[in-house]
Amino acid sequence: MPTISELKDLAQIRLEEAKALFNSGLYDGCCYLAGYVVELSLKACICRTLDLEDYPEQGEISKSFKIHNLDLLLKLSGLERKFEKEKTNNQTLLTNWSLITEWSEGWRYKPIGTNPKLRAESIISSLEDEPNGVFTWLKKHW
Repeated sequence: MPTISELKDLAQIRLEEAKALFNSGLYDGCCYLAGYVVELSLKACICRTLDLEDYPEQGEISKSFKIHNLDLLLKLSGLERKFEKEKTNNQTLLTNWSLITEWSEGWRYKPIGTNPKLRAESIISSLEDEPNGVFTWLKKHW
């Protein structure tokens, strides 16, 4: 079972992998992995909120971790109110969140070429933007 620290490391490496795929012209894979950056970050936040040392893979609580819906994970992380308050005054963060939450784990089944270069570039930017990227914001709270 991954620890909070390992979830954070996985989120960071998924971002690096997404960027490597982008640099190789593999935009669908880039976009697909980019969603996991947010998912893993939110799961690390949930562990922090619930005071869990590691990701629960079994038992009743594990059901909360077996979802991929980013909006629901935000709620479970305990950060929804903070996010709602912040995005009210921060249109860029809202725009970045809106772009990244189009993601779903089902993207792995999308036809090749579904995500053009511009979309992949926008998704990476929506994660990394300083100071308004989704991943940038989540790292402040994990």
